[in-house]
Amino acid sequence: MKNLNLITIIFAVLLFGCKEDQVQPESLIGTWELRHVLGVQVAGAPSDFPKGNGSIIQFSADEYQRIGDGKVISTGTYRIIKESAEIDGTKYDQRIIFNDDQWKTFIKLSGNKLLLCSGTIAADGSTATYEKIITLE
Repeated sequence: MKNLNLITIIFAVLLFGCKEDQVQPESLIGTWELRHVLGVQVAGAPSDFPKGNGSIIQFSADEYQRIGDGKVISTGTYRIIKESAEIDGTKYDQRIIFNDDQWKTFIKLSGNKLLLCSGTIAADGSTATYEKIITLE
């Protein structure tokens, strides 16, 4: 009977002990280059970006690094949690949190494409589409 109680307590702690349901898609790890931005456009600024444009984001298991024009722009940690949203007709099931920032950025992976959506486009948000250029192991 004591073993059953102990197992029940351990199960309850494991089940209810986590604040957020974190996920870590292995396919995210690697180097991604910007290809398209939708929303928050400056008049005359491009929305499509060719290969080799230098706007890069790199992910390891729990850290990221943004690079622009060959220089590191920002670095830090990230985590991905389950959270659903539909923004401008696209369904998202995961949210990425950079450096514990509470700004809502949703993430969607599909093959070698990565979408990072902040806000809603109609409300001055943006969706950046990246293409994977290097896979890290």
